[in-house]
Amino acid sequence: MLSERAATVLNVLVGEYLQSATPVASDEIARNLGQKISPATVRNTMAQLTEDGYISRPHVSSGGVPSDRGYRFYVESLPESPQLPAELRESVDRDLAQTEPDIGAWSRRCAAILSRLTENLAIVTAPRAQFPRLKRIQLVFFQESTALLVLVLEEARLLRKILAFGKRVDQVQLDLAASRLNDSLGGLNRSQMQSNRLELNSLEEQVKQGSVNLMREAETSNDLEHYTDGLRLLLNQPEFSHGELARQLVQLLEERVLLQRVLSVSQETGKPVVFIGAENQEEFLNPFGVILCHYGVPQGVSGTVCVIGPKRMGYVAAIGGVRHLSDFMSQMVHGIQGKQGNSGE
Repeated sequence: MLSERAATVLNVLVGEYLQSATPVASDEIARNLGQKISPATVRNTMAQLTEDGYISRPHVSSGGVPSDRGYRFYVESLPESPQLPAELRESVDRDLAQTEPDIGAWSRRCAAILSRLTENLAIVTAPRAQFPRLKRIQLVFFQESTALLVLVLEEARLLRKILAFGKRVDQVQLDLAASRLNDSLGGLNRSQMQSNRLELNSLEEQVKQGSVNLMREAETSNDLEHYTDGLRLLLNQPEFSHGELARQLVQLLEERVLLQRVLSVSQETGKPVVFIGAENQEEFLNPFGVILCHYGVPQGVSGTVCVIGPKRMGYVAAIGGVRHLSDFMSQMVHGIQGKQGNSGE
């Protein structure tokens, strides 16, 4: 535990460094504190903070830079649930209210808003279920013996596949098959669909098997539908001025490694978590701060809101923004599921 004086000096130093991106001198901290602590006392306190691993200093007379441990102390010192200012929350809500009522449009808009709030890279994944459930089957005549199979999932996701039946079909036959299958398979997951023992004709059986295969692919696919925004804002940060770190980040994004590794972190839905530097499980994320929050229904339909930036980021705005937008996405998921539940009554 730090003394009250050391905690005050450290938090002021981190706050100043977040703004300036340059080492913070003891005189600056003393001025910020209104000379409540003398520059000499600040220097002694900084020396102790350096020894304890909260800040780093190239040499004794230079200013201090927060270490991962220093950033962590600063974040832990923030209010338990950092919130965006009321006026900013209202502005965000107005922006979201004007967005097309579609889960993809909402996800895309949330990424744009979060990147603007934080001036960093924002990633928002569209909601998906670990074991998706079928809402309905649609069959669209394509040509002679083929049709487009469309599965509408309860998480507001579409799956598509071309089916070849080996014999002529028409739209009337397809509509009858879809109607009968919807009556018996609607609301079921892949395992339940597979074990359903409804007596089917050959056309219906082929559609059912094609649907089961599509659902299996949806369960096992690592290809998350996601939206990113703010890469240019992130690369404008001073930490990326030398180019190598920027090149690595762009490569990780293009190869989708960043998305898979960051979003694979398992956390409780609804609570933002912060990983700073070496706290990240992957070594390539050590230069970054990562804030993410899972939204939706625990063990059900869920997604992730995430911001990635340098360790020197505005944590209050980032945590508050991630929290507010994940709350919004959770409300949208609950709303969609509520409508589906009502329609089935």
